[in-house]
Amino acid sequence: MRRLFFFMIVALSGLVASPAQADPLAGMSKAQRAETLRFAVNNSLFTLYHEVGHLLIDKLKLPLLGREEDAADNIATWILLQKGTPEANQALEDAAKGWKMSGELYGDRYDDADFAAGYTPDRHRSMQIVCLMVGADGSAFRPVANSFSMQAERQRSCHFDYEVVDRSISALLDGQGPGTKVVVDYQASGGRLRQAERVLRQSGIFDAVADEVRRGYRMEGRVKFTAQRCGEPNAFYDTETTEVIFCYELVQDFLDMYAAEIGGPGRRY
Repeated sequence: MRRLFFFMIVALSGLVASPAQADPLAGMSKAQRAETLRFAVNNSLFTLYHEVGHLLIDKLKLPLLGREEDAADNIATWILLQKGTPEANQALEDAAKGWKMSGELYGDRYDDADFAAGYTPDRHRSMQIVCLMVGADGSAFRPVANSFSMQAERQRSCHFDYEVVDRSISALLDGQGPGTKVVVDYQASGGRLRQAERVLRQSGIFDAVADEVRRGYRMEGRVKFTAQRCGEPNAFYDTETTEVIFCYELVQDFLDMYAAEIGGPGRRY
């Protein structure tokens, strides 16, 4: 999973290392702080489920008829939709907003290498999440789809998109149960990333998703969940070590991105 463009904008502007800008929550109202933290945690949660999608594809040998990245996004969206809770629904809406914001930052800067890569453009990923949401429950998620300016005709056809995804994933994961050994490791962050580490730890999502894998799937060997400093805002699944790696920089990236969105001209990167 790649979310590097916003990080590069911040780095080039010199704001990553600026002490005055070290805390993206500084100067915010209590409500703005809560909103920013929710956005960062929910986007991190979607990302974790995306990487779990890669894990399941690898260890359960799930068949694919398309890009693995798209399949992992669909698995993440499907898992959250199955929960059917206001919190899970909000996480999906925030994830769709995150990809939309990332796509707007990227703008029209796609070249042939981007289109040849294994990643769908960010704004398309955003709309695919929204499509599966409204496809799963039109009445519940129509306001969300409208807020993303999705045309009514497309909203109606999203029902068929969701049916295919639901039927496929349900069949592939049928019969799973507890039995996976999962180890969680938080490595030290240090420096500016202490805040990101604290947000990830206190949210509880890293341990919660690891426990869902432990209780919900039966995979051989040991699965490791590692939170660490990576040098870039990213998250990925390592097939060699059977390890979901989540970078503290990505949590920080989500915090910075949303702070720039709501903080006014003084916070624009």
